Amino acid sequence: MIGFFIGFWLFLFFYYVEPFDMYELPPEERILAVFGYTFVGIITYIITIPIQRLLYKQAGTWSFLQEGLFILSMLLISGGIGYLFFKFILLENDPYAHTFSYFFFQNVIPTVFLILPVMIFLRWFFSDKTLPESTIKERAIVIKGENKAEVLHLKESELVYVESANNYVNVFYLLEGELKNDLFRNKISVLQQEFPFLLKTHRSFLINPTHFLEWKRESSQTILILKPGIREIPVSKTYKKALMEKFINPAE
Repeated sequence: MIGFFIGFWLFLFFYYVEPFDMYELPPEERILAVFGYTFVGIITYIITIPIQRLLYKQAGTWSFLQEGLFILSMLLISGGIGYLFFKFILLENDPYAHTFSYFFFQNVIPTVFLILPVMIFLRWFFSDKTLPESTIKERAIVIKGENKAEVLHLKESELVYVESANNYVNVFYLLEGELKNDLFRNKISVLQQEFPFLLKTHRSFLINPTHFLEWKRESSQTILILKPGIREIPVSKTYKKALMEKFINPAE
């Protein structure tokens, strides 16, 4: 899509501005030049897409350096294709045609820099603007009990699991990398409503899926293992299917 937008912009530029002495060409050759250079711009962008994917795959991210390499590759490819069109199609292999270096520095580079602001805007406009998880400030949560003094401030990832204990809940969480637990007078159903990211594995257990490690089976009982501390959490038949789909087939 970006390539076709660039092609449309190039078409308007070549048709109305007539750069590189295009106005001296006969009408038929002028039209050929307009459509030909427009096609060169589109095909160049399409050809460079695999290069972009390769750079992204190698780094796992996209930086200003990769954007610069992408633009450089587009500049070189457009120069080569543009010169082939200029010499062998537009001028029909005229022996007096400009050399590649002259064509590249006098025609290609000025044109690329002219469309560069448009291309950068289009690439930004159509890009994924979702911030990486590492740059997003993690959400803080507050766990409270019926007693006003029972308050625990955590980051979402620090909460490991919650276990029901009669009229209380035992909250297991990380503090400086160590697994701790506090008892609150509250109901597990209340915490499930307050923190929907928690998954219910059993009528007495809620887990943070971030800490899932593996499955374990003991006779007829399915057990879910959490890290850290290798905690074994029972899984009831009621919630087993949903949990299996969550952890075994996350894409589904």
